Amino acid sequence: MLPAFSSCLKGIFIFSLLHFFTLNSFSQKDPDYISSFNDRPHLTFELASRNQDVVIRNPDVENIQLTYRPNSRSNFIACLDYRWLSLSLGLIKFQSSDGDRKGETNQFSFRASFNGRRFWNSNFIQIFNGYYLTNPEVANPSFNPQSDLYPYRPDLTTTTFFSNVFYCFNPDKFSYRASLYQLDRQERSAGSVIAGVSLRMHRMLSDTGQTLIPNELESKFKPEYRLISQSATNFNFNVGYVHTFVYKHSWFLTLYFVPGISIQNSYYLSEDKQIRNQQNKATAVSEFRFILGYNGDNWYSGISSYSISFAGKRDLGVWVDDNYSWFRIFVGYRFKAVDRTNLPEWRKKIQL
Repeated sequence: MLPAFSSCLKGIFIFSLLHFFTLNSFSQKDPDYISSFNDRPHLTFELASRNQDVVIRNPDVENIQLTYRPNSRSNFIACLDYRWLSLSLGLIKFQSSDGDRKGETNQFSFRASFNGRRFWNSNFIQIFNGYYLTNPEVANPSFNPQSDLYPYRPDLTTTTFFSNVFYCFNPDKFSYRASLYQLDRQERSAGSVIAGVSLRMHRMLSDTGQTLIPNELESKFKPEYRLISQSATNFNFNVGYVHTFVYKHSWFLTLYFVPGISIQNSYYLSEDKQIRNQQNKATAVSEFRFILGYNGDNWYSGISSYSISFAGKRDLGVWVDDNYSWFRIFVGYRFKAVDRTNLPEWRKKIQL
């Protein structure tokens, strides 16, 4: 699996280079629609929660599905945004309140974004260790969610790399940076069709070599469907629409929906100890984002919800859906504009 991860990192690097080559393609914004705070560093603090649902379905019996989820901790995060660069760092992790019944999850995440007007690129790395079964009643009808311990797999680890590049068809009147990073402000309601490509590399490993199918349901799954581990690479083509509604100059609501087609290559290990692979299988992928906030002259704040879903298929052998979700509450401040008259030459070249 290591060569596949290497390919993923190369893909992320190529995507990032693509963005750098397009840095000079900033369009001329319409000042009636977009105000820019491009030269002012932004410091944002956010309370964020990240999750990932791994949904395992039985290709022969569709009404049987098992959902594994990390018992995620909320994070207090600091973010620095300036011109096209956006970086974030987790400062504090809060303990989950129900770890005694759902087990504990260790987690790590990092994101970096490169934000032009016409092109934007986002990248993240996310690791979860420790999953619990959210719907144990499928295997055990007598399960009591108020008092019983949830089935817990401390050995289950997922690692995900994700990178995308999108092109905005209406950058003169619409700014995605205004709602996501507050590097601009959308003065009037506007939207845009967007199109892009993305790359996901996902690995799910079970250290114990035990199937993720509970003992009570093993008779309903063929041995080749009793999943132990999986590695999947998705190359995705997306087309969608994003729109920001503005109220009284500074209040805004942004809705973003981008469906797409995913070409998936995957390997999985099942209980019969056979490694199977599926090459160039077409599946569905979708991204959705909701942002509600206030974008003032110096202060800004809001709430944001974001999800990415990768759908499995019956003809892939093992049917696994992966659903990623993030929720954050944020507040930030813009500092004074940086004097760019005497910048070093290397900073001028990269427009930072």
